[in-house]
Amino acid sequence: MVDYYSRPEALFMQAQSFFHLHTTPIEDDIVIRSEKEYSLVNNMIAIAAVRNDCKILAYAIMSNHLHFILEGLREDCLAFFEDIKTQMMHYFVRHGRGMVIKRIQPGMTTIQTLKQLLNEIAYVIRNPFVVREDVNPLAYRWCSGFLYFNPLLDKGGIPASRLKGRALREFTCSRILTGLDSKLLIKDGVANPVSFVDYERTMEFFDCARKFIMQVFKNVEGQVETAIRLGELPLLNDEELLSLTFKLCRSLFRTQTPKELSLENKKRLALKLKNEYGASNGQVARCSNLAPAIVNEMFPLAAKTKYIH
Repeated sequence: MVDYYSRPEALFMQAQSFFHLHTTPIEDDIVIRSEKEYSLVNNMIAIAAVRNDCKILAYAIMSNHLHFILEGLREDCLAFFEDIKTQMMHYFVRHGRGMVIKRIQPGMTTIQTLKQLLNEIAYVIRNPFVVREDVNPLAYRWCSGFLYFNPLLDKGGIPASRLKGRALREFTCSRILTGLDSKLLIKDGVANPVSFVDYERTMEFFDCARKFIMQVFKNVEGQVETAIRLGELPLLNDEELLSLTFKLCRSLFRTQTPKELSLENKKRLALKLKNEYGASNGQVARCSNLAPAIVNEMFPLAAKTKYIH
């Protein structure tokens, strides 16, 4: 009997190893405070990518944490991160904020199956979208979501090796570097991700644009699994949370909708939505069919917090 594998499965089995490298969000400070600093961190990632032996399949730069999906040996992936952190330290020390960089520590999740790889990539791409209501995950500049299956992708830029003097110092935020790899492309002072993210390989794992879109926007179970694995809350939107609520009703209470539940079971559902899925008080009320006053009484601290959802 001959085993048959799809092309994505075969590619996954032939590859070295994959990791989701992520930093723990710093809850009491904002690390990256301006578009200029987003640009600088993006450039630091680009520099680290071309001088370390691992591939970036996806990434997201957030104001207080970072996400990367990497292919390569574990030690090479960690070296890549330490390169970024060292560059960030040089910049932030000069601006009196070195202590916040010392607090940035990496976590490494080993990706063991193709399904997990697709889930983790989708999770990274969604990260800015679930945190900020003004973000289109397929058009956000500081995340790789716009790279995949995009026929209008801008592949322009000048080779980084042409940067000299002040232009080089401004790009690298360093007086030490004397030259950059020519494969890095620079546009308006920012490294173009097409030159340091292996987005074409990433697309091979999804196989087609439809599967990519479905994975990012419709695979609620995958988002929840990944968030729990990382020790984070899933942060689902109303449509996703409502779909999950109906499934919970069927699996936990043998009913089709929350309206059929007793008050006690509605409260049990509310606790699950809040504690395990990170729902806001408003979302809990809408999904569990509980009055907002009851939900706010159950979760008084959250009632005083402004949620983005």
